[in-house]
Amino acid sequence: MKKFKYLLTIFSLFFSISFSYSQSVDDIINKNIDAVGGMDKINSIQTVKITAKTYGMGMDIPVIMTIKKPDKIRLDITVQGQTMVQACDGEIGWMINPFQGSKDAEKMNEEQTKGMKEQAQFEGQLVNYKEKGSTAELLGKEDMEGTDVYKIKLTKKDSSISTFYLDANSYLILKETGKRKIKEKEINSTTTLGDYKSEDGYMMPHSMEVKSDAGGMDSQKITIDKVEFNTPVDESIFKMPESK
Repeated sequence: MKKFKYLLTIFSLFFSISFSYSQSVDDIINKNIDAVGGMDKINSIQTVKITAKTYGMGMDIPVIMTIKKPDKIRLDITVQGQTMVQACDGEIGWMINPFQGSKDAEKMNEEQTKGMKEQAQFEGQLVNYKEKGSTAELLGKEDMEGTDVYKIKLTKKDSSISTFYLDANSYLILKETGKRKIKEKEINSTTTLGDYKSEDGYMMPHSMEVKSDAGGMDSQKITIDKVEFNTPVDESIFKMPESK
């Protein structure tokens, strides 16, 4: 009887492991899409305005991100009455950085522009990953600080790699790590996501922490205060202004 119980335990363990890995990478990505609201909801969202804050220099710094499909994005960060702008009109990325002594807009390089276009895809890189020229691989299941997660490796069209950690129960993304080459230097970053809330039927993280070894940057925490979908957006805010 004791031997039978031991065999039953082994069989149950084997079955649970086999069942968990019988899911394909697309099964898990589709469950993530369903968890955040489904493709119909994602496709219905044409504009997004996010009001948030980050902490720096001993104060809360207000941040406003405005997105319009496809690939249009603007980020306004205001510190002590001066506003830094980063934007892309779908083709050209540009920025205004008054903290470097200039109020004129400057064109971003190719790598920075690519990064802005990725941020404009608010639904993330897993949604429609094949159409975006990426490949996905399920690396397995593991424990992440007491939570079972699925690990998905995403190799993008430009050969940069991101790894996503999805909660094995909710299928929401808890963490993303990235690796990208910039001017022959490999840059690593980690984004931790939490405090998911439904915004008009779409699940969004309301807190995130970003760590990167680019320029020795410390971790940056961001808290989202307000999300607005499908509000009218003036196209001109994404256009690079002429130099004064």
